[in-house]
Amino acid sequence: MGGDADDTPTGETPMRHGRSAERPIRRLVLLAVAAALVLVAVIGYALTRPTTWHRSGPPATVSGWAPYWQTDSALASFTANRNVFSNLSLFAYHATAADSVTAFDGLGSGVLETYRAAAHAAGVQLTASIIDDMPANGMAAVLADRVSRTTHVATIVSFAAANGFDGIDLDYEKFAFSDGRETWDATRPNWVAFVTELARALHASGKTLTVSAPPSGDYSVYDYEAIGKVVDGIRIMAYDYSTGDPGPIAPIAWVKEIVASAKKLVAPDKLVLGVPVYGYDWPVQISGTCPGADADQPRRSNVSAKTAAALAAGKGIDPTWIPAVEERTFNYTEQLTGVDTAGAATSCTVSHTVWYSDAQSVHDRAYLAEREDLAGVAVWALGSDDELVWAGIDAARSNVEVWPPVVASSTVASASTAVTG
Repeated sequence: MGGDADDTPTGETPMRHGRSAERPIRRLVLLAVAAALVLVAVIGYALTRPTTWHRSGPPATVSGWAPYWQTDSALASFTANRNVFSNLSLFAYHATAADSVTAFDGLGSGVLETYRAAAHAAGVQLTASIIDDMPANGMAAVLADRVSRTTHVATIVSFAAANGFDGIDLDYEKFAFSDGRETWDATRPNWVAFVTELARALHASGKTLTVSAPPSGDYSVYDYEAIGKVVDGIRIMAYDYSTGDPGPIAPIAWVKEIVASAKKLVAPDKLVLGVPVYGYDWPVQISGTCPGADADQPRRSNVSAKTAAALAAGKGIDPTWIPAVEERTFNYTEQLTGVDTAGAATSCTVSHTVWYSDAQSVHDRAYLAEREDLAGVAVWALGSDDELVWAGIDAARSNVEVWPPVVASSTVASASTAVTG
């Protein structure tokens, strides 16, 4: 029995020892290969993964214009969302001469005091928005004369101090829409001189100056680059794309072009994107004779984010989201009956087209401002918004790209819907 052990071939033992030594070497090779593969995968992921985005400055700010014709609803919007605001602008004043800046007649008694108390209680700056309410070429003439320009600067500074405003927001649109392009080359340097002098005077008294202006690429008279060096901010009025014919209020591609153009001229932390919360209702076809005088005939009317939605709901319509422009639209018809100017019975059928900016539209534009590192957004106009608008703004400021997460069933992916400007 002992001989059975001796029968094992003498060469077998070295062969066993040989296999035992080979296994750890092979295991090391396999581990090295696996580690190399993991390293390649990690490097590949690091090179291809999207870079985490961060704003280069503080969070996007929120401001809004409160128009004198809806101060109650505007104040309610501000009060409900005051934690996100940095500025509240009372849109209620007009310049009617070099030495005259006054409130519109529609501004109710005690409104300014109420707004001042609400803004300051929230730690928010209250500014006065002043529009150019002179005849065509009137303001251009004031600014062209050194004496009258100095008078206008002093008038605005005194107005701000007397009424307890923290700053001024200039909304001088006559240059763009009344004076004619042929005047722009002459007006531009006078405008820049005026803004520079006004900014210096307001800053000396501890107050700010912002300018609300149409897009720089379309209205060069405002000279974004020059005034951007002296003002505290420029509010870009990126809306009213369609006014005459039915179409979107602020198509997103157009807004992106406006932002890109402005950023070439002004530091983004001085740019505020104006965001609409309104739309228009156009009568596009009329059959029959509508009652009333000429002033009573169907014409384009304003709608707000909340009234447009209510109008559609009241007629059982689900507005259509148009991805190409990121706004909503719908059509409806109405019948009008009554009497004509001679007292005879009459009626008509009116077909309407509505375009408007809703909460999703607002989110998308606020998100653009967030990602482009703009100072923030300004809502036109407070009181025309609804609760969903603020949810959209909150989502945008939280860097939520797609909001709401579930899009309405009426969303269409086709850009075949006609869009006119």
